[in-house]
Amino acid sequence: MFKDKKVLAGGAVLFAAAFWFYIKPNYMDPKPAVVYTAEQIAEAPRPTVILGKPFGEEGKKSNAPDGLILNLKAPASAPNYVKAIIALEFEPADPPWVGVKGAALEAKNAHFAEELVPEMHKILDAVATVVGSKTADEVSTTEGREHLKAELIEAINHHLSGHKVEHIYFETFITQ
Repeated sequence: MFKDKKVLAGGAVLFAAAFWFYIKPNYMDPKPAVVYTAEQIAEAPRPTVILGKPFGEEGKKSNAPDGLILNLKAPASAPNYVKAIIALEFEPADPPWVGVKGAALEAKNAHFAEELVPEMHKILDAVATVVGSKTADEVSTTEGREHLKAELIEAINHHLSGHKVEHIYFETFITQ
């Protein structure tokens, strides 16, 4: 009988030690918030949506898998077009995507693009409207394309609530 009391006491001590050193710190103590430096946030990848390319799972595609084909301002007798693949880079995610790379980044961007699907018609309309107000000469120079990017950012952000575009990159920009 005395031996059983020692076993019970030893078991109680082991349980208390396990609780104190393993269970309590891992499950009961509050976790400190992760604090990122300004440099880490600045270097973290931004949510990016690419207009004119397929995205997401197999079979789910954007409105124009081979690039957006948009009219430029021109007389009806000699129409001009632009074929573009446009990357929209949004403000940093909350929490920031610090350390996210490769397939994880692609998955996060695909999920972000899915969130924007209800707003995509507004984005595409803004792009078509701004690009359609330009002539081929206006967008054929570097300065003209930079001005076009600024106008696109302003027009797209005017229609969005919740997410804001910070930068635009032209992966493809061909005029004809």
